[in-house]
Amino acid sequence: MHPAELSELDYLRELAARLVNARHGTKGPMVEAAAEFLNCSQQDVYRRLERAGFDSGRKPRADKGRISVPEALARKAAGMVSLATRANGKKTLAIKDALEILKADGHGSVDTETGEITPIDVSATTLARAMRQYNCHPEQLRQPRACVQQQSLHSNHVWQIDASVCVLFYLPKGGLAVMDEKEFYKNKPQNIRRIENDRVIRYVVTDHYSGDFYLEYVTGAEDAANLTQCFLNAIQKRSLDDPMHGVPLILMMDKGSANLSGLFLNLLDRLDVQHIEHLPGNPRAKGQVEKTQDIVECKFEGRLQFYPVADLAELNARANQWRTVFNATFRHTRHGRSRNAMWMTIKEDQLRLAPPLELCRELVTTRPVEATVRPNLTISHSIKGYGSNEYDVRFIPGVMPKIKLTVVVNPYRAPAIDVLMQDEKGMDVTYTVEPVQKTEAGFFADSPVIGQSFKAQADSAVDTARKDIRKEAYGVETQLEVDAKRKAKAPAFEGSLNVFADIEQANVPDYMPRRGRDLGIDASRREIAPLNLVDAARQIKARVGDAWTAATYQWLAQRFPDGVPQDQIDGIVADLSGPASGRKQPLKVVAGGSVQ
Repeated sequence: MHPAELSELDYLRELAARLVNARHGTKGPMVEAAAEFLNCSQQDVYRRLERAGFDSGRKPRADKGRISVPEALARKAAGMVSLATRANGKKTLAIKDALEILKADGHGSVDTETGEITPIDVSATTLARAMRQYNCHPEQLRQPRACVQQQSLHSNHVWQIDASVCVLFYLPKGGLAVMDEKEFYKNKPQNIRRIENDRVIRYVVTDHYSGDFYLEYVTGAEDAANLTQCFLNAIQKRSLDDPMHGVPLILMMDKGSANLSGLFLNLLDRLDVQHIEHLPGNPRAKGQVEKTQDIVECKFEGRLQFYPVADLAELNARANQWRTVFNATFRHTRHGRSRNAMWMTIKEDQLRLAPPLELCRELVTTRPVEATVRPNLTISHSIKGYGSNEYDVRFIPGVMPKIKLTVVVNPYRAPAIDVLMQDEKGMDVTYTVEPVQKTEAGFFADSPVIGQSFKAQADSAVDTARKDIRKEAYGVETQLEVDAKRKAKAPAFEGSLNVFADIEQANVPDYMPRRGRDLGIDASRREIAPLNLVDAARQIKARVGDAWTAATYQWLAQRFPDGVPQDQIDGIVADLSGPASGRKQPLKVVAGGSVQ
């Protein structure tokens, strides 16, 4: 024990002896003098005396342990202080100030029987003590909720990905520099905006089971392009000293706009990766990657203060060098092994090898498309890098010609495709189909050879229904009987179906006659246009034959210069067919100028 503490203990023991023998009314001044000497409160003097073995002999107060502050009042004051605390932990309203506000506003304890309000008459210390007993003290409210540790089953079962701003940024004249905390911090947003497009973003991808991680630096912003690039690089196989690769079953990430972009989510869907996004403000949901970010910042980026980095390529090269050593040598506190050693426990059926990088980039924009089934129960689909192939879909339930199937490339078995369907319960079902193998001549390798074998397609649901319907229509049991009935032109549903039943049962009403106009009256008023000379001559000549001459045409033109009335055609024909004396001759000019 320190000499000062021994001296204080001796003083307290001496004070305790004097208090035991003190007369009534003299103990108060003695304790007051001791409080001034020890520079503490009188209550603290009594607590120190009690620890030194002093017993005043006084009975405990009857209300010891009771709280004079109502719970509702304590909770309201706690709410005021808690809501006035900023995200960085700075309190802008003290408990004492909250108490004064509540006093001035007329708050107090309410008698439930009389409704009388007793004004607040407690100190801030008493209020704070009451808050703790009611579990609503601001310090208690700031404590995080209890968490549950989750586990993953094997390597590549669950990955976590996160982006963070690196301490480096690009200089206007080239090169990278470390951001000075005095120049770039929250109270100088204009400086941060000035280098916003030149900042370096750090992406970290961790394997939850082993703790192994991938690290990559990019420039610009936390957008879908950078996120996709880093994820694709993480799943690719790199080198023998960097074993972590493959496609995870689950990817955990936050709800950032880049993480939820349609392009990146489409890539995850095509790779059959389940994505889980945690709620904002809950970084512990992916605490492993958050802690790894801290490891990178402290154990790698701390070295950059003493090592100038020329460009992004050099930064990533140094980062990969450090990461490879760290994953191989540093022991993880949870499993006690190096991260690489733990990741290497993965089994063959747990390691999903990533497709080629070119195909992965294509998957970012690849979406399911529709393909029409041909009469031979095949479909055609084109895949970049693999060309167009034909696929036999005859074994997929419910397939028939002319229907449309939803297909998409299978990234793990390209050029195989996945046919996406739903079963009778509405559950999604995926059928993986390989391309049809062809002969040198382009025929399907499993097609029957002409003259040697024959294979008919199995009946589809429509084929079966068609046959059953025709058997029922003709009242027979076999398809041969159906063919015989159709060849004999036998009526379908004979004796069991009256095809005129609807006509016979129809009730046609009798309609009132409508007043009309006599057609003869209209006909008598109608004038028929005359025929021109050519048409009239053609008709007359056809009827009189040899009696028609050139002189006859001259006579007709002289008599009817404006056209021949149609009602006179019959009379002209009769005139021309009769004796020649009865026919009027056209006028002719003869010698001497006389007219005959």
